[in-house]
Amino acid sequence: MTPGVREEKHISFVNDAEIHIHGNRIVYAGKKECAPAFEADQVINGGGALAMPGLCNMHTHTPMTLLRNVGSDLDLNNWLHQAIFPLEACLTDEAVRAGTDLGIMEMLSFGTTSFCDMYMHMDAVAEGVLHSGMRALLGHGIVDFDGSCADLEPGIAFAKKWHKAANDRIRVSLAPHSEGATTPEVLQKVEQWAGKLKIAIHTHVSETQFDVNGCIKRHGMTPPQYLDSLGLLSHPIVAAHCVWFTDKDIALFAKRGCTIVHNPISNLKLASGIAPVHKMLQAGCKVAIGTDGVASNNNLNLWEEMKLMPLLQKGTMLDPKVVSPAQCLAAATTVGAEAMGYVDLGLLKEGYLADLILLDLNQPSVVPVNDMENNLIYATLGSHVKLTMVDGKVLYQNGQFTTLDGKAVLARGARAAQELAEKAIAKAAENV
Repeated sequence: MTPGVREEKHISFVNDAEIHIHGNRIVYAGKKECAPAFEADQVINGGGALAMPGLCNMHTHTPMTLLRNVGSDLDLNNWLHQAIFPLEACLTDEAVRAGTDLGIMEMLSFGTTSFCDMYMHMDAVAEGVLHSGMRALLGHGIVDFDGSCADLEPGIAFAKKWHKAANDRIRVSLAPHSEGATTPEVLQKVEQWAGKLKIAIHTHVSETQFDVNGCIKRHGMTPPQYLDSLGLLSHPIVAAHCVWFTDKDIALFAKRGCTIVHNPISNLKLASGIAPVHKMLQAGCKVAIGTDGVASNNNLNLWEEMKLMPLLQKGTMLDPKVVSPAQCLAAATTVGAEAMGYVDLGLLKEGYLADLILLDLNQPSVVPVNDMENNLIYATLGSHVKLTMVDGKVLYQNGQFTTLDGKAVLARGARAAQELAEKAIAKAAENV
């Protein structure tokens, strides 16, 4: 078994290693020959696998697994209004739970151990996280077109109810959808409550040119500058997309210490653009990575995002040296862990939370294993994950789930998606 341990700006790999876990924490990670005596209730033989920190999917909408393949070949604005909103209007707690379980099952099978989500019916999402054993940063989506701030109270109530639940596996955010979907009044209240509750803010920022141009027209400044003017950037912020950032926006985010979440596949699929990630990293911005929702991806496989992250920058910058494998691995592990508020997550290190995965290296696309960092970013597939552990508990191993009934989850997900489509069709017919 070989643990990969990130230290500052490089990654170290230790051959013939051992990891000791007590409760939900790592108590030793290093050379087998140096390991202290340890009585284990369970011994897992890695069989030459690579042990590495679990992946953090820092922007998704997990229940949207039910909307997989919906609204293809549309830009964001038309995708939302023509395809997504009519279906979301028919969602129920039961459907959201079915979609959440399906999404969690998919993420666990790909080695994702934690995720950041904003959506609706979030109690159902939190219940899914609670019972599956997953780790998550969750926020009730806040939309406010009319100034009523109707979504704010449910968002605050959700945050108070679930923060640090499930042995601190669940953390919370306030989640205003975006500048364009909220009023100044609700954003000001979000800023105040984020300070009172000492929690993060999760929002979409500068996803499209349409978003940026609209914000400039309404407020005379770009979305990052506008959010900063209201004080939101003074709090921990998880900003999804950030595709159309100016140099000024990048400098502002670097100065404020905000976390940018790069969602390359979603941004390409919706023709939103390509985020200037190389510039962001050069400026010292924190860049994490996410899949966005399944409906704009169409899966939750972070390995695909990790491969695309450097390739897009190399291609657009015409420079093969920009964005290293180590930066991509950090985006999928330590940067995400920090953005979730954990100072003891994202490394295989003594005292850290035991969220880790095992990768089967004996695969045709990986052999020869002669450059591990490049192997991980450019050659590893989600299907190479053989074990996923969260909080010291094995949740997935060799195709089997320990907390989820795989067949039942698949059946419920398919049924919920079909029922959702039927409801939306019936509702549309009523309005004709």
